[in-house]
Amino acid sequence: MNRLYEWIGSQPFRSFQLRLFLYLFWIGSIPIFVALTFFYLHSSERSEGEWRGLVAKKHDQVQRRLEREMRELEYMYSVWLQNDAVGQLMRASRDGREMGEPARMAKESITATAAFQMEYRKSVSDLCFYFEGSGSFCATGNPYDYEAEQPVRLPANRNDFFVLPEGRNMIGWVGPIYDPVNLVIVGYIKIILDISRVLDDVRQDQLLSDIVLWDPATDSVLFESGRRDPATSHSPASFLSEKSAFLRSENGVFLSQRPVAIPGQSWMSYLEAPNTDIRSLQSTLRNTVLVFFTILLAVSVISSLIFSKLFSRPLHLLRQLMKRAESGDLKAYWTYGSIREIDELGNSYNQMLNRLEETIKQVKQEESLKKEAEIEALQYQLNPHFLYNTLNTIKWVAKIHKTPQISDAVSALVRLLQASLGKKGDFISLKEEIGLIQDYMAIQSFRYGDTVRIRYEIDPLASVCLVPKMMLQPLVENALIHGLENSAIDGEITIRAWLDRDMLLCEVQDNGKGMDAPEKMLDTQPRGHSAKERMSGIGLSNIREKIKLYYGPDYKMHVISKPGFGMTVRLSLPIHRNEES
Repeated sequence: MNRLYEWIGSQPFRSFQLRLFLYLFWIGSIPIFVALTFFYLHSSERSEGEWRGLVAKKHDQVQRRLEREMRELEYMYSVWLQNDAVGQLMRASRDGREMGEPARMAKESITATAAFQMEYRKSVSDLCFYFEGSGSFCATGNPYDYEAEQPVRLPANRNDFFVLPEGRNMIGWVGPIYDPVNLVIVGYIKIILDISRVLDDVRQDQLLSDIVLWDPATDSVLFESGRRDPATSHSPASFLSEKSAFLRSENGVFLSQRPVAIPGQSWMSYLEAPNTDIRSLQSTLRNTVLVFFTILLAVSVISSLIFSKLFSRPLHLLRQLMKRAESGDLKAYWTYGSIREIDELGNSYNQMLNRLEETIKQVKQEESLKKEAEIEALQYQLNPHFLYNTLNTIKWVAKIHKTPQISDAVSALVRLLQASLGKKGDFISLKEEIGLIQDYMAIQSFRYGDTVRIRYEIDPLASVCLVPKMMLQPLVENALIHGLENSAIDGEITIRAWLDRDMLLCEVQDNGKGMDAPEKMLDTQPRGHSAKERMSGIGLSNIREKIKLYYGPDYKMHVISKPGFGMTVRLSLPIHRNEES
């Protein structure tokens, strides 16, 4: 979908002439499409009704052909049952006699007669005789060549005829051999029929694409001629799941299924017949569509060329005026008369020129004010440098007069000022932040002396993490001013930092006076207006807001305090490191 939007918004598609052509082509194609659809539906309904009757007749022809084949096999069987040579072998088998040379001659006679019959019955491939007492033989092959998929049984009576599949292409029509006097069954005759050849003949005669014989008892295809249409065959044999007869159409192919009369079997016959009328109709419709759309295409192209030329002329004039304005001529106003929409566009263009001229004047005035502000900013930058130079002078005077404490304090103050006022960046490593705290405590040692001790418990892995500049120093300052000042006991400040999963935890703890409900006090304290804030100028509420602005609401500052038990401030920050670490 995104690619479609990009193509629509591309430069070639934005052409007015192309869009007009597409609009005319689309509007003109709607009535043609509706008319052709109505014609197709009406014609296909009439054609489908006629073809349903024709397919039913084709299936009748298939069934009659199979039934005729079965009747001819039965007639062939009855003729062989009256054959003298077969009668001679039947009597020998009934009496259990070994006939020797007469039996051999009888078999030769049967083989010669069977070969003659198969000359004009091309679908019959072999004829086999099975006797209980004298063995079995076939006219052209070996009895063991025909192994039925179902176990062979003796016919139960003289009218017990049945059919068995014999491999992939053959069936065996089985009939009993019995004594006409006492009706004792002594064997059976098996006529081997090439059923695939029969199915091929009837498929070609009836112009069918596929004929299938299948067994509902085993849900398996027995014999098939032709190829099933892939559009209607979603599986090797999708019709196997339907046990009943049906006649329907799918994707221009008629499907028909019925039971077929096969002695001793309850098989189903399935066939597919292509709907050539519908396909011919589709071909005609396709050609008609091509002709109509070719005409529509030519009309749309000519119409779009004529209309776009009449409509785009004033637009080209407006475009030339805009090019003059781009080159700096802000007096290239639209003064031509055209249709209302283009005149409105020209008036808007004139207003744009007026506003652009006013904007240029305003920009020039702002540039002048900006230069004055830059000069003033350069003057302001002299103040910190003057302060640094003055402090350095005091430091050297202290060294000359051999007062190293004052020199060290001034050096620490300079480093703090550079960190607070410098342009190094918003983030420094935790190790550098600890260095600023040490400089701050070096200055505060003049005031508190040895009454305040500070301990550091910093994980080496945490020391290389990046934190916002001047984040921990205000917490130490807060502990000194609010917690330890005027305290009755010696003060101790502990700074801890460690990693916990994907977070950096920093903690500043003191043993000072503490306070009640510190979280509530922080929520009500105005930002940046604490009465006792010193050099940093940053209160606890400002630090909480700073964390929120840098990292979002998932990272916080927690304050734990109780009167008389000191205060603990814990910061939860994400783990950030620079490329070197």
